[in-house]
Amino acid sequence: MDTAPLIGRDDAMAAVRAAVTRAREGSGGVLLVVGEAGVGKSRLLTEAVRLARRDRVHVLFGRATESGGAYRPLIEALLRGGADDLDPGTVPAPYGAALGRLLPGWATGGGHGPEPSVDPMLVLGEAVTRILDVLVGGPCLLVLEDLHWADADTFVLLEYLADRLHDRPVLVAASARDDEPAAAAVDRLAAGPRVHTVTLSRLSSGELAALAGTRAAGRLRTDELAALVVRADGLPLLAEELVDEAVRTATASTSTPVPRTMTALVRRRVSLLQPDALRCLSAAAVAGTDPDWELLPAVVGQAEDVVLAAARAAADAHLLREDAGRLRWRHALMREAVLGGLLPPERAALARRVAEALLARGRPDDVIRAAELLAAGGERGRAATLFLELARQDRRRGALRRAEELLDQAASTGAAPGAVAVERVTLLTATGRIGDALGAGVAALPATAGELHAELCLRLARTAVTARRWRDAEAYVERAGRPADPRSLLLAADAAFGAGDVERAGPLAAAAVTGAERSGSPSVLCEALDIAGRVERLRSPPAARAAFARAAQVATEHGLVPEQVTALIGLGTVELLEHEASEALPRARDLAAAAGLLGSASAADVVLFDSIVVKDGPRAVEARARALLERGTRLHMPEVQAGSAYGVALARAWVGDPTGMEAALAALSGTAVWPDAGPLEAYVRAVPLLLAHDLPGASSTLDAGVTRLVAHRVAAPLHQFGLWALLRTVVDDRGAAAREVLCGLPAALRPANRGALLYADAVDAGRAGRCDEAVALFGRAEPHLARVPWLHRLFRLLVLEAAVTDGWGDRVPLLRADLAEHERAGDHQLARTCRDLLKRAGAPTRRGRGTSSVPGALRAAGVTSREMDVLGLVAAGLTNAEIAGRLYLSPRTVETHVASLLAKLGAADRGQLRSRVAAPTP
Repeated sequence: MDTAPLIGRDDAMAAVRAAVTRAREGSGGVLLVVGEAGVGKSRLLTEAVRLARRDRVHVLFGRATESGGAYRPLIEALLRGGADDLDPGTVPAPYGAALGRLLPGWATGGGHGPEPSVDPMLVLGEAVTRILDVLVGGPCLLVLEDLHWADADTFVLLEYLADRLHDRPVLVAASARDDEPAAAAVDRLAAGPRVHTVTLSRLSSGELAALAGTRAAGRLRTDELAALVVRADGLPLLAEELVDEAVRTATASTSTPVPRTMTALVRRRVSLLQPDALRCLSAAAVAGTDPDWELLPAVVGQAEDVVLAAARAAADAHLLREDAGRLRWRHALMREAVLGGLLPPERAALARRVAEALLARGRPDDVIRAAELLAAGGERGRAATLFLELARQDRRRGALRRAEELLDQAASTGAAPGAVAVERVTLLTATGRIGDALGAGVAALPATAGELHAELCLRLARTAVTARRWRDAEAYVERAGRPADPRSLLLAADAAFGAGDVERAGPLAAAAVTGAERSGSPSVLCEALDIAGRVERLRSPPAARAAFARAAQVATEHGLVPEQVTALIGLGTVELLEHEASEALPRARDLAAAAGLLGSASAADVVLFDSIVVKDGPRAVEARARALLERGTRLHMPEVQAGSAYGVALARAWVGDPTGMEAALAALSGTAVWPDAGPLEAYVRAVPLLLAHDLPGASSTLDAGVTRLVAHRVAAPLHQFGLWALLRTVVDDRGAAAREVLCGLPAALRPANRGALLYADAVDAGRAGRCDEAVALFGRAEPHLARVPWLHRLFRLLVLEAAVTDGWGDRVPLLRADLAEHERAGDHQLARTCRDLLKRAGAPTRRGRGTSSVPGALRAAGVTSREMDVLGLVAAGLTNAEIAGRLYLSPRTVETHVASLLAKLGAADRGQLRSRVAAPTP
């Protein structure tokens, strides 16, 4: 480590010191040091390391290199820090699985690509924060050097970490040149709101003179130092090299003048080398930023001892230096100067020879550099083939931005434009840029023919399906001209299904299954079975269950984890449709989480929300929905955001919190990717009206949302369909039409909705005076709703009101039983409606009963259960008006209860009442 004093960098050092201190105290982030080559970026990071170690902060190192691949500096830092020796189980699913893309020992072996609904980089960013917690377990400085060589995914990952680490004791200190081709990525990172950027400029003459004088340590005259300072032109690195060169020259008693520039300096040092050493050094410069001494014998055709002798000669000439056990360039500028001394034909020939040696060695990390060297050496076709394969590999491992860079490199060769377009359509679709994907594919279609043309059309069809552009998808399938290809059939089936044309989707899906069986492709068969299952779910749940179960079996046999998860989710939806409960959905969620499929795991949770609500009520989903909403927002998963925002909004609506409801609805309505968002928002807005017993208003509000789904036959079988038909019947607003519509929808297959239909028929019969028929229909409805107790109580309250109004059935025992359940569950407004109905039925209940148990000491003071309800809310800080709203009492009644509590407990004010609650009581 350089121990010389840092000169002219007081402000920069203050920023470094503050950043290290903040990280040690628990507030990290990203510190980015930028500037031109030789200006002192690495020297400043060395000071950051010194400060961190002084403060007992753990330090990890990584460095980006030319052609280093996705996440290279981060991978190096984690591996050097011992991450590959950790038990993968120390980082919980799904984040542990995501780390398999960085750490060889963490790979799950699934081989599946990223989910289209989730940016894999964001999941990886979250995983990195988790493994740093485990690996370091305290304050950490993560040093990443030479980011100007880094890939696009690394930059985006750092943008994520800059925000994510603000409340964690981890500081990422990075350096980057701002005069390289990647300067735009560096600038974008530097502009981040949580990135602290230190820009180093050249030193002043006085500062450089002080640096040079310290370096010379009295071995040079004042006039010599002054001349060197002028030549260094403000660059600390050049000043140090010039001083060292001048000292060596003076020691050797030679009159050769010191060079004026870094290039001239390097040329002079190179001139000292023998021809064999020069050839080795030139090959090393072409090979990359880090000299690969194992590779060079094959490149230059010399024995290993000759190459090692050349390395020693270059080190003695001060062109190379030892760093962390490796021999590296003293500075990148020296390598660039060596490259600049080669003629273009020399560089091209060396590039081809290095590429062949890399490919012959066969290491995975060698291929990207070989492709770049082949392109530089004029072998464009081979280079394009390698770039394309590398792009596919990076896409499958989730390095989507790096894959796009590789595709750009493939395109720049001018070879294989059609193959580049096929892969670009897939990649842009995976990154959510649907319009760009379609545009790139359509532009390339005229230049393709044969199988490549058909493949491009099918890729465009899949992209159109993703965008819900059903007609375009069918047109691309037809244009592919491969009607017997099972992919054509399944894409056509998917498009027909999405458009609501179930009659046409069914035969296409069946044909796709048959074709996939013949093709022998298990992944295509799973996809075809999934479409067949979705079609059958609308008309025959047993047939749908069989299709999804077979897809799960095929996927399991062939290790296709994403397909297995998809099949289990489909199977779970059929279980819910048949039984209002599912064993497959929790299995799908857990399997997806273990495989790092965060989007699928979250989707399974969202599907489970409805089953939780109908059993236990809206409040039962709020905690999980909030956790999912936070995850969906942080990881940019719009469908998860929408589904979880609905869960939070419904829970807030049910407890009478309009502000919280509106905040959650804003997140729901802000995502246009979820087809059910509009109807579910209408349902949430109907809830306050329902609780206030404004049944016409609730019916009208819900009607506006549900009618949007009625025409779309593939809509999910939501329980809101049943509520819609029942409400319209209860308020006598086109009830018969609503029931008829629901009977013709797949949603009527669901037990809860069948029960709602029978309830609605009972209401209609009772209103018409057919009392016995109403009672019979009511009885038939009960078993269908037995598995959904909360929804059962809600629906039955609506029916019992009609029964009280129209005078049929034995209402009072049912109302009393439900009243006890409403009170037990804390559904106070439903309980209030129930009491009103009992009063109308001639069986009033004693009012004012609370739901809270009264501790012994307070009971001895005469505090009642209702007063205990009020006391608990006083202790929580609620005002009288808020308590009245929460307990459905008048403000005057609450005032009376508070006054009674003050008197019974001898309290002077509300603060003393709070202390009574906090005091231990037997």
